[in-house]
Amino acid sequence: MTTKKSTKTRKSGKRDSVKSLRETVEVLETQMAELTEELEKKSDKNVRLLAEFDNYKRRTQEERTKLFKYAGEELAKAILPILDDLHRTLEADGKGKARTILEGIELIVAKLDKTLEDQGIVPFDSVGQDFNAELHEALMSEESDKGENVILREFEKGYNYNDKILRHAKVVVSKS
Repeated sequence: MTTKKSTKTRKSGKRDSVKSLRETVEVLETQMAELTEELEKKSDKNVRLLAEFDNYKRRTQEERTKLFKYAGEELAKAILPILDDLHRTLEADGKGKARTILEGIELIVAKLDKTLEDQGIVPFDSVGQDFNAELHEALMSEESDKGENVILREFEKGYNYNDKILRHAKVVVSKS
């Protein structure tokens, strides 16, 4: 037997349950709206960061390309005055002035050596040293009393560029 009171209680309980479910739905809808908005903001931020990163990559690639393209610019600027000196020497009237021209060429060579040194390009000594395949290229060998694999002469000087071998010295090596 159901009484009016128990029916009322059930209806009241159902109303409370429905009301509670509606409140839960409202809370969940609010949370979902907030999360959706947050997701959109983060997605927008992500798109902007990706665009910014792409711009960064493009910019650094352009800078690297430019750096490689103009890497020798300072050296070229430093060598041009020496080239001008050589042209002036060639254009000079050489009659009876051979010694003066020779002195001019010596000055130009000294100027070029200094310019290269300022750029980090320096020659290294080889004559009298033991042959080292990392520094030298043997073009010939000659009989000598100086011992085995000692450098007797240099055909071309070897050069370092900062901490790297720019050019191996071309040398004549002794053999016993």
